[in-house]
Amino acid sequence: MNKLVEVPQIDNKVRIGEPSDFQELFRICCLLHAENGSHSFNELKVREIIWRAVNRDGGIVAVIGPHDDIKAMLLLTIDEIFYSDEQVLNERWHFVRPDCRRSDFAKQMIKFAKKCADETGLMLYIGIISEKQLEAKRRLYERLLPLGGYWFTHRPSVQEGIR
Repeated sequence: MNKLVEVPQIDNKVRIGEPSDFQELFRICCLLHAENGSHSFNELKVREIIWRAVNRDGGIVAVIGPHDDIKAMLLLTIDEIFYSDEQVLNERWHFVRPDCRRSDFAKQMIKFAKKCADETGLMLYIGIISEKQLEAKRRLYERLLPLGGYWFTHRPSVQEGIR
């Protein structure tokens, strides 16, 4: 995976996550999963993707807040399209802590993601996989981005191992 070296100039609230943010980013990921997780949590997998992003190895993470009090985060990875050799920016997660949601942090993160796409020339895939506050989230994204499709899910009534 390519090293994401170019760092876009961004709003003064948003900064690029660094290795010193690792523990706080992981803590916030645990909050994200508790609120919105629809699958089991793989701690090692989450730690690996955060580590790669804070080292700009095939991804990047944007944060708002100091190293010990991150209020919002957005993590992007560079991935290949499954049917092409072309690469895209994939949003892996975008989360604003519940106590910070009466802010413009979500909007700043989306602007950051768009700037990354503009400066790298890579198409951005960003969206909402959630069952909570879906309409409010959709309205925010539609104000800032053109609609690029829809995402649907189906949950079997009984999933293997889950009852």
